[in-house]
Amino acid sequence: MRKMKKINKLAIVILAFSSLALFLNANAQAEDWSYGDKNGPDKWADLAPENTLCNSGKNQSPLAIDVKETAKIQTKGIKFDYGMTLPETLSNTGNMIQLNTRGWAKLKADGIEFKLKRIDFHIPSEHTVNGKRFPMELQLVHQSEDNEIAIVSRMAIPGRPDRMISKVLEHLPMQAGQTEKLPKNVLKTMEMKKKYGNYFRYNGSTTTPPCSEGVRWYIMKQPMTFSKEQYEALKKAVPQDNNRPLQKPFARLILE
Repeated sequence: MRKMKKINKLAIVILAFSSLALFLNANAQAEDWSYGDKNGPDKWADLAPENTLCNSGKNQSPLAIDVKETAKIQTKGIKFDYGMTLPETLSNTGNMIQLNTRGWAKLKADGIEFKLKRIDFHIPSEHTVNGKRFPMELQLVHQSEDNEIAIVSRMAIPGRPDRMISKVLEHLPMQAGQTEKLPKNVLKTMEMKKKYGNYFRYNGSTTTPPCSEGVRWYIMKQPMTFSKEQYEALKKAVPQDNNRPLQKPFARLILE
């Protein structure tokens, strides 16, 4: 019986890592899952066995952030070391625009080092703050050596053009399933070595299938800006809104 319990625990660990690998490495196409009526968020759990948490999970993302309900604590901050931020490819999956990197840029949070793997573009934002949904949310997906996931979220509001987005738009794939190779300078404006402490923090999940839990979320309070032209170009490439509905917080605390 004891041996059987060990095997079951091992199976759970393997399934968790498999789900994270799926999330990080697979470019699921629109016919597998979507944000529309056919294979939308309320049906994700039924599309594949590994998507079970999309329906049954108790630590799912995104969340509605209410500043009146957050726990005020002394945070250690996030230390960014984006000294060399090299892009790899830009993909239009049909569900979103994804910018894949070579994993050289890194950050340190909660005493763990994570490498930047991908940037996802969501229109409109997935998270809300004090009931406000932003026009766009950029999610910087990081992975540790132990396959733990940390996602830094940047809300975006209308204003001055963002220099990084301008570079991205020069290579924007307009058709679903299309991928473009990126030159080295696309993420040059993101290079920095800086520590930030102005964010919301909570434990959640990936917001796309397989909805893997155990994800560290860092929602930056200071929004970035984008121009009308930049927004329209991204929206033309992926016309469907690609924000997962807000999830129940259950007993989770959002730290500030």
